[in-house]
Amino acid sequence: MGWTAALIGSTLFSAMGAAKAGKAQAQAAEYNASVSAMEGRAEEARRRRESSKVMGKIRSGRAKSGVTAEGTPLMVLAESAEMAELDALNARWSGETQSDVYKRQASSARSAIPYTVGATLLGGYAQYKKGP
Repeated sequence: MGWTAALIGSTLFSAMGAAKAGKAQAQAAEYNASVSAMEGRAEEARRRRESSKVMGKIRSGRAKSGVTAEGTPLMVLAESAEMAELDALNARWSGETQSDVYKRQASSARSAIPYTVGATLLGGYAQYKKGP
């Protein structure tokens, strides 16, 4: 009787531990998801600030040299602004994409909890059937 009680206790303890580990893994993935999204938005803002500085320097340099903002110089400036905006949007997209990966990991970890607990309980039952 003592062996059976110890086996049941250790099996239940292991099952509870497996459930807690799955929940912790899901929480960690959710945290990483929010951090990745925030990092993407922060990088987007940083790139916009940087491109704004660069565009200002370009306009200032052209104004000092007497080049007017017509024709080809204007087209180059517009294209530079467009590329800078795409760069900023790509930074945000990258953060959101990584965030989605972590969200899927969290969902997967939560979905696996019942199976992990069940496998632990079945393992305990198999050990019980095998005997001491």
